[in-house]
Amino acid sequence: MKFKQFIKKYEFRRKVFHLFMGLAFVITINLNINLINTYLIQLVLAALLISTALSFYTKYYKPIFILKLLRFFDKPKDLIKFPGKGAVFYLVGILLAVSLFEKNIASASIMILAIGDPTAYFVGTHYGKKRLVINKRKLLEGTLAGTLLGTLGASFFVPMPIAFFGAAFGMIAEAIEFKLFHLDDNFFIPFVSGLTMQIIFSLV
Repeated sequence: MKFKQFIKKYEFRRKVFHLFMGLAFVITINLNINLINTYLIQLVLAALLISTALSFYTKYYKPIFILKLLRFFDKPKDLIKFPGKGAVFYLVGILLAVSLFEKNIASASIMILAIGDPTAYFVGTHYGKKRLVINKRKLLEGTLAGTLLGTLGASFFVPMPIAFFGAAFGMIAEAIEFKLFHLDDNFFIPFVSGLTMQIIFSLV
């Protein structure tokens, strides 16, 4: 696929948006502003509720402005059934991370989501050749690249070996895709990554 064609795809725009959204959250979490530190969970929850309300409003009332905006980022099927699904589940993943884990682990798990997931998609799309046994739609090169870049991002907040295991298990979760449970990878990557790092910290 030519690069110009690739960047015109909604999936490219969606991944870039998620990258910057995740980085923005990590920066915000680590600004050490008292108001944010005190009410972080409540602020993320408020953002989630607003996004969910807008999703329902868009689904049933179909405001033209919001629909035009979402067409740049949403999967076509989600635009009909669940407008803004990616953003809603992204906020669910971030809410779980900041609620369940201490700040460094939460930041590391969000970095794995923000960096590892887009990297896996970009590298897999352009350079992937070997399909994974656990999911034929996923490519080994993408998963490895996502693990590597996710590790680098997470290592700003946790030791490198722990960052690696967090990124590796997060990317494995992304590759498996829990379709049976109808879960979005924006939800389970930070959860699995954070839980993995939390367990390792408790053992060392």
